[in-house]
Amino acid sequence: MKQGRTIRLGTRKSRLAMVQTELCAAALKAAEPGLEVEIVPIVTTGDRIQGKALTEFGGKGVFITEFEEAVLAGTIDAAVHSAKDMPTELEKGLEIAAVLEREDPRDVLVSVKGRTLPKGRKVVGTGSLRRQCQLGERMEAECRLLRGNVNTRLDKLYAGEYDAVVLAAAGLSRLGLLDDERFDVTFFPEKEFIPSGGQGIIALEAKKGSSFAGLFEAVNHTPTMCRLLAERRVLSLLGAGCSEALGVYSWEEKDTFFIRLMRQEKDGGIIRRQAEGKREEWQRLAKELTAGL
Repeated sequence: MKQGRTIRLGTRKSRLAMVQTELCAAALKAAEPGLEVEIVPIVTTGDRIQGKALTEFGGKGVFITEFEEAVLAGTIDAAVHSAKDMPTELEKGLEIAAVLEREDPRDVLVSVKGRTLPKGRKVVGTGSLRRQCQLGERMEAECRLLRGNVNTRLDKLYAGEYDAVVLAAAGLSRLGLLDDERFDVTFFPEKEFIPSGGQGIIALEAKKGSSFAGLFEAVNHTPTMCRLLAERRVLSLLGAGCSEALGVYSWEEKDTFFIRLMRQEKDGGIIRRQAEGKREEWQRLAKELTAGL
């Protein structure tokens, strides 16, 4: 590989986004000694609008558009994303060039240590329809909109605006907050409380045919990439965005590849499906899983 190159990585400004970008930078530098990494912060539409649910002003793309424009314009070489925030359709000429190994995919319920949760209805912070409907299966909850970075959400919880909040375990883990002495954390089993497609995965989006393609290939975690592609294929086949309660999760046990789907129907009922086979059959499995839906 070439020595002394500089790669420009675009990222959001939140602490979590910066930590995820630093993880990517470390992986890239390890794969190419002498590589310089320039981190380029970018403010997205989703960052600027905090008082509304994503479904009200554009869905997942509100965290992506500015990055895709920057990659296509050549002002950055790659964008670092939480894969769960990526729309199923990328701008023409762009691709998911690499992913890091998946972190914990689970959702967690966070409450303030020492504060007993109400026995009846609990005020729970989440803007996710997927989380709301699955919470409803487990407890009596009044779900209220929760936006902002992870620390902001935890501060709102601690201030008493909510009885509990639902967050992604991966974000708390990367920020070193799973052991925060202020809070109790309850993990939801990922095969029952189905995560968002791509949850726990950090993705690098770049131009197809990028001069850094070989480097991206060197840091890519193949099993995680396969799982992400399978989950995104399910979302694509269902035309899914932020406006419906839908979760999809894939994993491997020995030589078997599994994909599990959770979806809330128009009548409020929740369906769950599972398909299984070989890892290389992920496209067929995604089609089988979504047949008739």
